[in-house]
Amino acid sequence: MLELWTIDAIWITVAFVLGMLAKRINLPPLIGFLAGGFVLNLAGITEGGMALDVVAELGVMLLLFTIGLKLNVKSLLTKEIWLTTSLHMVLSVLMIGSFVFAISWIGLYSGTDMSLESSMFIGFALSFSSTVFAVKILEDKGEMTSFHGRVSIGILVLQDVIAVIFLTVSKGMLPTIWVLGIPFYLYIIRWIFIKILDVIDHGELLTLFGFFAAFVSGAIAFELVGLKPDLGALIVGALVGTHPRSKELAKQMLSFKDFFLIAFFLNIGMSGLPTVNSLFVALILLVAIPIKGTLFVVLLTRMNLRARTAWHTSLSLSNYSEFGLITGAIGLKLGLISNQWMVILALAVSFSFLLASPFNTISHQLFDKFKYLLMKLNTKRNHPDDEPVDLGDARAIICGMGHVGRAAYHQLSGDFNNKIISIDYDKDVVAKFLESNKNIVWGDSTDSIFWQNVRMPNVEFILLTMDDHNSNLNTARSLSNCKNRKFSVAAPGHYIDEITELKEAGVSFVYNYYSRAGAEFASSFLNFVENRQEDKLRDKSLVNLNQE
Repeated sequence: MLELWTIDAIWITVAFVLGMLAKRINLPPLIGFLAGGFVLNLAGITEGGMALDVVAELGVMLLLFTIGLKLNVKSLLTKEIWLTTSLHMVLSVLMIGSFVFAISWIGLYSGTDMSLESSMFIGFALSFSSTVFAVKILEDKGEMTSFHGRVSIGILVLQDVIAVIFLTVSKGMLPTIWVLGIPFYLYIIRWIFIKILDVIDHGELLTLFGFFAAFVSGAIAFELVGLKPDLGALIVGALVGTHPRSKELAKQMLSFKDFFLIAFFLNIGMSGLPTVNSLFVALILLVAIPIKGTLFVVLLTRMNLRARTAWHTSLSLSNYSEFGLITGAIGLKLGLISNQWMVILALAVSFSFLLASPFNTISHQLFDKFKYLLMKLNTKRNHPDDEPVDLGDARAIICGMGHVGRAAYHQLSGDFNNKIISIDYDKDVVAKFLESNKNIVWGDSTDSIFWQNVRMPNVEFILLTMDDHNSNLNTARSLSNCKNRKFSVAAPGHYIDEITELKEAGVSFVYNYYSRAGAEFASSFLNFVENRQEDKLRDKSLVNLNQE
């Protein structure tokens, strides 16, 4: 019998080794973490040590808290969010439920006979998309604030609301009477947290505040009144997200959330050992994944979104959700499914991640390959995600208006007599800078179609200044396909591998932060000292003149 601390040491080691191997073969590390769970299961370790279960739960709560920090509640009210979510869930339940019933009826799975009710229940469990997986993929690609990223998050949040309703009904009881005080509680909590963020420092107290807000004020408070804890973390995050320091808080919590989610993916792999029969059925259920994705593409384009937006949104949602396992556990208690189906659900969820990860990694390349076919789904009306077609007489383009982009914009505005334009795919950022009379347009610079169609006859320089490397790299690759290219491209890089990738993608000049930061700091300091000495000499001369 292994001691608990030994088990923790084992799962951390397995996660690290397999995550690193997955990364070496150009797969997301989470694939390695899932595989690690299966390896541990095969080795007879089916339960975590002292830390695994707790860390996994904290990871999901922190994930939803950070989603809340970036959530635009108004976006949930648009038809491409609420109507797409509703229609997709209904159609998915009918489609997958019927598929499961057919599997049982024709005898492909001999473990248990499935009633129509039980089949539809499994269809409901598999109709959800994984919030954990989708957000991790979007973050890795730097697309959380993109238009399709926000559509994906909106759909996932509404699915979470439906999950809360289901869990409440399945308990056979309503939340406690204290749930009526939640609105008042949230109002008070928001006021207190805003005051705290005004005065708290940038160190460990800010990190501890994030844990307190997500776990105590959000998750625990909601659980005490009979609501889903994860929803509490999400809502508190949304309340705190209105503060200007919310981005700093999200960045502070990032490394903790990423580590905790490792335990979540390991837990899925450790959830059960498959038989040959259950493995076969789980693989058959993967047939529904591309159908789910296709359904998202069709529905979103019918909601008047462009095919490109629908494509990227559908890829991030084309998976089964960890919520399917929670639903399955409830179905097991209600007698709707057997233990064997719980193993099948765990396998189906795991395999859906394995299937979806490589496609999400090359989503831009896949769209470029099939765009002429996909774009036939576009409606002929104006789309809410249409991009500009003319950049006027601009000589320089800034892609991304984060800290680096803003500094570059101010510097080049004088150098190019204001013949400069910036592009950003965060509509809130665009609205903010338009109010301050900046020359900025909404658009997705990673979109190859945008660069093929836009008119920019005078552009000489394009600066890629987005906050994450993957967005800059995807933009560089899109620019490399431009016909009659007459401009130079510049981008920042932090590490040698990033610099190499950018140069291979056609970037003319890569600014190396680490090699240049010290030199520029020293140069700026010397200029400062020289200017001070000149000021002192000037002041001394003026004094002498006055004395004369």
